[in-house]
Amino acid sequence: MAAYGFFAAFAAPLVLSVHSVVSWDFAMAPTAGWHSTIFPPYFVAGAVFGGFAMVLLLLIPLRELLANMKDLLTLRHLELMAKILLVTGMMVGFAYGMEFFIAWYGANEFEWYAFIGNRANPETAPYWWAYYTMIFCNVVTPQLFWFKKCRQNPAIIWIVALFVTIGMW
Repeated sequence: MAAYGFFAAFAAPLVLSVHSVVSWDFAMAPTAGWHSTIFPPYFVAGAVFGGFAMVLLLLIPLRELLANMKDLLTLRHLELMAKILLVTGMMVGFAYGMEFFIAWYGANEFEWYAFIGNRANPETAPYWWAYYTMIFCNVVTPQLFWFKKCRQNPAIIWIVALFVTIGMW
């Protein structure tokens, strides 16, 4: 139990620092679409978001396969994890919106092209479908967790976690 507490206390700051440093590496680059101060919280929220989705994706089938697992991982645990997916999904959605706002407000034609012309515009962006799939999977599907019935249904939680994992990929 002492080792668990030590590693939990050690891992949380490590994750925050690693994601913040990597995001600042991107944010300090002069590449259009990458130099933004929203990156550190965006990377950390994205890591928590994608990590929780992957954990749910693995634990929910395991919970069904092992008889004693339902006593260990209760519906209350699943509901709380669904709430974390909802909150971090909104944080990631906010970061997506800020990317658009920064591209618009900054009035930098390269930034605008990197965001709209190369990602979001179906007429000019070759992977526009992937961008809108990401928005749907990461922003829209977690909104189901506003409803208690969805937060307490392991099948719905698993499906949303699958969508989030696809969207983060």
